[in-house]
Amino acid sequence: MRKIIVVAALVMLAAVPTGAVDFLGVELCAEQVNTRVVLPANSPLSLESAEVGRHGGLVLLLHSKNASVLSQVDDLMASFTGSRGTGDEQRLEWSGNEITAFAQVIKKGYVALAVTAAEDCTVEAEATVDTFDAEVTAAAAVAVVEIEVEEEPEVDPPAVVEDFELEGRLKHAAAEDGWVDVMGVVANNSGGFYAVASFDISLYDGAGELICVDTISVNQLREGQERAFRGSIRCADYVSSEVASWKLQFAGGH
Repeated sequence: MRKIIVVAALVMLAAVPTGAVDFLGVELCAEQVNTRVVLPANSPLSLESAEVGRHGGLVLLLHSKNASVLSQVDDLMASFTGSRGTGDEQRLEWSGNEITAFAQVIKKGYVALAVTAAEDCTVEAEATVDTFDAEVTAAAAVAVVEIEVEEEPEVDPPAVVEDFELEGRLKHAAAEDGWVDVMGVVANNSGGFYAVASFDISLYDGAGELICVDTISVNQLREGQERAFRGSIRCADYVSSEVASWKLQFAGGH
């Protein structure tokens, strides 16, 4: 768990309060602003937290499983302000219909949104430095909220266990008439017993290009067993020094 401090500079116009402005069921800049925010029923956004700003606005933490979460916030705000936000892929700001708002992406899928009534929250002028890099005029209010975001633990992906695995290195050497002798150890993780199991062995060069592929057989391969094998594959283009990697794939058995 770590705390992310989101500071939003809300630019105000000095004016006499004329009445609260409704935003998602909340009267902005009323004497007692509540945090009973209600998102539209069809909104793809979910509300993670809502805080009352220092000067009577709201600061919301919004989440979406969609990568375009800021665009979804823009859709929401455009329905209130009557215009799309201005900014970039990380932050946007809106002003219209008596509402001023700023939003910033704070991590993947999460956006902090600060909203206030443009002319109803009058405060004394103060100099402010904000994280939005926006100009702050002599009449400004600052909404600050500490949003606790639970970090998603980094979990290693589950190890993929192949039904059959080649243990260690594949030994190979040129034989007569375009044949190549191969030798190695195969592990049976399939959960079954095979009287005869067939495998395709393919050889690759340093660029990952296939040199050749052929099939070998392993007899009496029991469940959970590691069994050594030795066989020969036909490989007309075989040059020992050019073999950089190899692959063993189950081809069938009984």
